[in-house]
This record gives sequence, C-alpha cells and structure tokens, in this order.
Amino acid sequence: MDVLVVGGGGTVGSTVAYTLSVQDPETTVTLVDSDADTAEGHAIDVRHSTRHVAHGLGRPDFGPEGPGTVRAAAASPSLVEAADCVVVTASAPRGEGGDARGGRLTFLERNLEIADEIAGWLGEAAPTPVVVVSNPVDRITHRLYRRTGWPRRHFLGYSLSETARIADEIARRTDAPPREVYCPIVGEHGEHVVPLFSRATVGGDSVDFSEAEREAIVEYVRDVPYDVLKLRGARDSSRWVTARGVAAIVRRLEDGRAEAPACLSTPLDGEYGFEDVSLSVPVELDAEGVGEIVEWDLADEERAAFEAAYSAVKTVE
Repeated sequence: MDVLVVGGGGTVGSTVAYTLSVQDPETTVTLVDSDADTAEGHAIDVRHSTRHVAHGLGRPDFGPEGPGTVRAAAASPSLVEAADCVVVTASAPRGEGGDARGGRLTFLERNLEIADEIAGWLGEAAPTPVVVVSNPVDRITHRLYRRTGWPRRHFLGYSLSETARIADEIARRTDAPPREVYCPIVGEHGEHVVPLFSRATVGGDSVDFSEAEREAIVEYVRDVPYDVLKLRGARDSSRWVTARGVAAIVRRLEDGRAEAPACLSTPLDGEYGFEDVSLSVPVELDAEGVGEIVEWDLADEERAAFEAAYSAVKTVE
C-alpha cells in the first residue's frame, strides 16, 4: 500500500508513518511537510527502523516481500495519483489556550488556511481516500471536501481516539478486558462528543450506567487528552493513540475487514437530518473511503446531544 502523509514532519504525522511501517512493513510511506528538512529527517529514521530486516533478530518481524520504504518529497498532485490513501496531519503550532479543554478550536483559523493550501494541489489529482487528523477535525474535513470538489465518500475525519479512551474507562469501571468493551461515539471530535450508551456492551451484554456515571465517563473522555498534555508538555500530543487509530483506518481501507461500523467524521447530506456539515457517524469502509453511512436509532437524550453537536459545528463554520 502507498500512503501519503501530509504534515509528515510533525509529531503526529511522523508517528503515523512509524506506526504504519511497524504494523505493515510492506507499506510505502511518503512524507510531505512545509519543513522539508524535518520531514527528510523523520523519513530517514523511520526507513532505518525497517532495515532491521537485514539481521536475524529483526527478520522474523517482516513478511516474505520485505519492507517498503519511507521517503520525503515536495507536495505534488503526482504523489496523490500514486497514493492509495492520503493522511492529513498538517497543523499550525499549538497556540495560547490550545492545551486546555476546548483547545482544538484555537487551531481553527490557521488550519483552515492550511487546508485550503493542501486542497489546492490535492484537487488537481483524481479523488483518493483522505483521512483527516488536523484539528478541529470536523471543520477541516468539511473544508477539504468543499475545496477539492471530490465526492464526499473520500473523506474520513479521524475520531477514534475517543472510542479508545472510553473503552479504557469503561473497562476500568467494570473490571473487564478492553477487548470486550464496545461503546461507539458520534458527534463532534471535541467538547460535543456523544457516546451511545444505548449501544454499549461489555462481553457482548448491554451495560447500564447511572446518569452520574455516564456524565463522569463523558467528562473523562473530554478531559484526558488535556491531562496527557499537562503531563507531557504542551508541545507534545496524544500521538500514540492517534497514530494507532489512523493506522487501523488505513489498513481497513486496504483489506476491507471490520467487525462493525466505525464512527468517523464524514460530510453529511441528509443523514440523521443533517447536511452541509461533517460529523462522526457510523460508516462502513471500502477501498474508496466511505462505502455506506449507517443510520442507527438513537435514544432521545443521544439525539438531543447529537443535535447540539451539529449546532456547535455549524455555528463555528
């Protein structure tokens, strides 16, 4: 598989490149970044990590075809034409207030400008699946969709970190293995996350939380990325959970295997009663991106929260 990472010189982009190379060594990754030297440095280092195939200790970790490669390159529509998937992680530096609750919105103005720049050369190529990681994800996903003119099914805004975080918290509260926890999240990638507790299961059985417990779980999901920043420093990010989630999406685009729909942000055109906005909804994936948007029945309180998420995203847009 050939993956183009736009913003590959940054913390998240380079971690995505490394994760893809570890999980699927045959992948070829191309890093594009406005800071060409940093992208080249990451490309060399990640590429070297795949060269452990050259010795007996490392060789068992690689398939019979051997590793692909990792390189840096200048932005070009030809790179998009060669790619099976584009991952957009490009972002302005974290500014004042970006490390506090709601901080994703502090990136909005500059990241919209960056999205317009990227869309300018993306749109010159044939449509290709795009996984958007740049914050605020829902707005940037929709901006790229609008500016490229590509069909909406090619756009997937990354929001799986919330699903992983809520699984960790529910597993802790129920003393269950995380693999047995399921609680999908729709809505905004931000303050207006909407966990679907009506669909939550542990070990395949429905699980019932009190209203206070549900509120505490949601607050955990909202708080924890900023707790991580406080612990690691505002110049870092939740790059490990993000990179692993992005790699999972990329691999599912390639092989089409998934046990259930994944909740990702994508442009809506009447689904759930919303249009001209990107929000996280359950989607089935195929090689082109979104194969189908799945419309679930929601509990009354979930529907109300979903509508609040829609209003919040549209107000900012």
